[in-house]
Amino acid sequence: MKNKNLIYIALILGLGLAAYLLNTSEYSITRTDRRDFAIADTSQVVKIVLTSKAPEVAVLDRVNESSWTVNEIYKARKSGVFYLLKTLQRMEIAHPVPLTMRDNVLGNLAVRGIKVQVTLSNGDEKTFYVGGENQDLTATFMMLQGATDPYGIHIPGFQGYLSSRFYTQEYLWRDKNVMNYDNREITSVKMQYHGVNKKQESFEIHKSESGYELKGFNTDEVYAHNSQKLSTYLASFRKLYSESFVSGNLNTDSLLLVKPMFDLKVVNQKEDETHIKVFYKRAAPGTIVDGDITMRDPERMYALVNGEDWMILQLNTFEKVMKELSYLKE
Repeated sequence: MKNKNLIYIALILGLGLAAYLLNTSEYSITRTDRRDFAIADTSQVVKIVLTSKAPEVAVLDRVNESSWTVNEIYKARKSGVFYLLKTLQRMEIAHPVPLTMRDNVLGNLAVRGIKVQVTLSNGDEKTFYVGGENQDLTATFMMLQGATDPYGIHIPGFQGYLSSRFYTQEYLWRDKNVMNYDNREITSVKMQYHGVNKKQESFEIHKSESGYELKGFNTDEVYAHNSQKLSTYLASFRKLYSESFVSGNLNTDSLLLVKPMFDLKVVNQKEDETHIKVFYKRAAPGTIVDGDITMRDPERMYALVNGEDWMILQLNTFEKVMKELSYLKE
């Protein structure tokens, strides 16, 4: 009986020792490598290159402390860069990938993974691959270049996955600003409505030495204007953003064959100019407004900005600059 008890004790001690060694070994790996994926000081990041298997490439370059470009052409969206840098700074290993999942995770990284290359101001680089999410969507699988093991990566305290912050489509990184004018610097506004019942509501505003003049569109007729309304209107051209850039299969050639809702052109004293052509957007089938089915989206419009970029505008954002001559007149 005594020998049997000794065997049980030895067995329990042996299992406990094995568990301890296993746990401390696994813990030492995660503790040592936990921050290997992170960039401690993101103020030193000067370039981020994100590449998909498509292939699609988004190259983000730092211009100064608060400004970035995408693909060396366009101004990058500040919020997108902000969240990406925060992710690079705070992400860490949540857990190793179980052996039963390892092959699937590696396969996913090989086929669908996003390659992320981060360059610091001192020339140092870090490259890793971003894959899919774990089953409970609390971590994203990633692997450092040159490593053999992927890990589940998370941000402590953040509920969700991180892959959505590593996108490669250029248009998603671009700044969505349409207009951002200081009203004190605006020198002219031209609003031309094209609808049969609204043409007469077109107008022009011009700045002179004595103040602003309100005129009919393409005429010399000057109207007395409501100073408060005109001042409020000019102040409405600050921070006007689109909902998104148009992606997909929009037939812009056919859209240009129809008359736009309106043309709006704004110029400031630096001779910066923005010209937008705004078109009706087709509503989703079955859209009902005031009890009737409508063919026009009641909330969104298409816009061609400066003859180059197609954007989707929200009516509730832009209706403040869609004023009419009769509204501004005294």
